[in-house]
Amino acid sequence: MTITFTNEFEIDTKTAKEINALLQSNFTDIEFEGRTYFKQLPHYRILATKDGQLVGQLGIDYRAMSLNGEGVKVFGVIDLCVAPHLHGQGIGTKLMLEFEAIAKQHPHSIDFLFLVSDEPDYYKKLGYQETDITTTWLKIHQHKNYGLGTEHITDASFMIKPIGNKKWTDGDLDLLGYMY
Repeated sequence: MTITFTNEFEIDTKTAKEINALLQSNFTDIEFEGRTYFKQLPHYRILATKDGQLVGQLGIDYRAMSLNGEGVKVFGVIDLCVAPHLHGQGIGTKLMLEFEAIAKQHPHSIDFLFLVSDEPDYYKKLGYQETDITTTWLKIHQHKNYGLGTEHITDASFMIKPIGNKKWTDGDLDLLGYMY
């Protein structure tokens, strides 16, 4: 298996089609309409290929957020997924470990790894911790902006892992953009 890190804008048409198929096969309740993303394009991707086929992907969003009024730099996971017939073979974990290794090379540029999940136990095994926050985000759906939302969300886990020297303090988190 080969794992590669790439800029989103460098993804070719063949790979884009494979990403769309992979996303659609994992997130069956979402209509991707041929896109390689749900809400917004990631900045980067980590791709896993085996025998010339895409078998896993992890989108990465790099952005500033506001944690209790203080700016933090976040490397965020978007739509981690693995080909369904290969679930349980460690591919997702390999993608997550590569994601973390990239971030650790830049502790001056990244304060926290961040993700939103409805499967927190998987990420806890990788050292992520759940956080209790009230979140503000830009509501986007199918290329339309519906304004800002602010809510203490309880049906998904917001998870972080420190990379730099900043300390995480629960409270208010403004994503300064869309919800992952």
